[in-house]
Amino acid sequence: MLAYAAHFDLKIMSFDIKMVFLHAKLSTTIFCKQIPSFPEADLHTILHLLVVPYGFHQSSYEFYMLLLCLMVHLGLSCCEVDHAVFNGCWSSPPDPSIPMPSDGADLVLIIPVHVDDSLGVTNSIPLYNWFIVELCKDIEVVDMGPVSLYLGICITHDHPNRKLYLSQKAFMTDLLNTWNMTNCHPTLIPLRHKLHELPDPPPNSLPDINDIDIKVNYQCLVGSLIYLAVCTQPDIAYAAMVLGQYNASLTRVHLLAAKGVLCYLAGTADLSRGFKN
Repeated sequence: MLAYAAHFDLKIMSFDIKMVFLHAKLSTTIFCKQIPSFPEADLHTILHLLVVPYGFHQSSYEFYMLLLCLMVHLGLSCCEVDHAVFNGCWSSPPDPSIPMPSDGADLVLIIPVHVDDSLGVTNSIPLYNWFIVELCKDIEVVDMGPVSLYLGICITHDHPNRKLYLSQKAFMTDLLNTWNMTNCHPTLIPLRHKLHELPDPPPNSLPDINDIDIKVNYQCLVGSLIYLAVCTQPDIAYAAMVLGQYNASLTRVHLLAAKGVLCYLAGTADLSRGFKN
């Protein structure tokens, strides 16, 4: 959606759904014992759940079905490729307060949803404002305005030049802080050795990590690298992929190799990845 918006120079808005799952009503009958913090006078009273609490297996499903009904009611349809994306196209305004685009194009609104965080990609701000007002009639929504941060990704939209830049500098900075590598010497490549030809680790390497903790630390680090590779750092995609192949069978030297990728990120954290027309 970000690439699409950059290509067609569309506005990108963001909104947040408050108490996301609690808006959905349960479609099945479920009873539960009393909540310890809220006891009834009769301790044997059984409670009938009316809404979906967090942690239930059906929580996400029930909320999605509610959201789908609301979107369809407002004139949007579910994308067949990704059911978490809703799109609407109007040849005439859905409300008299919404003007048609000056270039004669149809009104367009695309809503990608990630749990309670959503974007609004549109060629009409009045259309987006109408959508938010209508949605607020059924669920609690907070309009965040033009997007600047979404799922930890910093988004900069250069409308005059029809370019869009993505950065996860804050995430990478936190990652370097976690591993005490804020002052490390940056490297020019993510991996300096093939993982099946890694040299022996130097004596007393990683002294602050016990052997029993090597695996969990490695998996956490590789998971963070994969997240970066998928979102904004395709330059470390190969490194993250090959490191992930050793998640179940690794040694201290593999963790050193993974930390070597952090040295590369230390030198590229200020760079942004861009989409342009």
